Amino acid sequence: MEANYVRLRRGSTSIWVSQDLQGEAKLEPLADPDLLFSHPQCEFIKDQKKIKVGRVPLEIGGEVKTVYLKRYNAFSWRYRLGSLFVTSGARRSLVGAGTLMQAGFLTGRPIAAVECRSWGMLTKSFYMSEEVPRGKTLDLYWREELIPVKGREGLRRRRSFLEALALLFRFLHGRNIYHNDLKDANILVCPRENQTGESFYLLDLEGIRSYRRLNRRRQVKNLVQLHRTMGRFLGRKERLYWLKVYLGDLFFDSEERRRWIGKILRESDRKDRRSRKKR
Repeated sequence: MEANYVRLRRGSTSIWVSQDLQGEAKLEPLADPDLLFSHPQCEFIKDQKKIKVGRVPLEIGGEVKTVYLKRYNAFSWRYRLGSLFVTSGARRSLVGAGTLMQAGFLTGRPIAAVECRSWGMLTKSFYMSEEVPRGKTLDLYWREELIPVKGREGLRRRRSFLEALALLFRFLHGRNIYHNDLKDANILVCPRENQTGESFYLLDLEGIRSYRRLNRRRQVKNLVQLHRTMGRFLGRKERLYWLKVYLGDLFFDSEERRRWIGKILRESDRKDRRSRKKR
């Protein structure tokens, strides 16, 4: 993916930008993306110790497009020292986007990754991507677009949706791709134009990894992440149907099915108990 991007230097700042955008004067704000957070139309999505996310209009290719800007903070000296040997979150997101897109999966179009360093140590980094039009998080789409549909049509649409979602996980793992935080909030859903069904876009890409062989522990972890988030809105039959599609023929092996269900439930319960203790 980075082969399609050009590295530009602005003092101690490095910018990886798409080749078709490198000559645009409008992208000069990338030399200090923090300025975009002060844009009068910037909408703050998240502002935490480790990350800050904003939604801001930016002119690209002669058009004003809505862009998501994610800042990764260098929040401690230990983190800064470690950054001498570790790639920034912004560049990992750029690589993660490439891994997904090359394998045929969807995410918001990457625009740029920016690193700011002092004496080789990371002070902050930024990842920018285009907004996914009409996208809603997985849980929100289920509650607002599918639950209100009554009767057989509602049952058919929800079943089709769960099948598509299970196949997303199945194909992702089948290609040995792992997302370290595959919860409902990191999956956007969009209705397909002039077609039935939905498209799924993955977010928070810094944790994307491609393995020679994806082990079962990582597969189970992703299923647990979805079970603890999206699973709250599903009935028992709906959860079983999702697992049936994901496992394919393995689902009909009763011992194998019980093994998967047991692991998901035990790990979910363990994480729930840990979360309660923290609170």
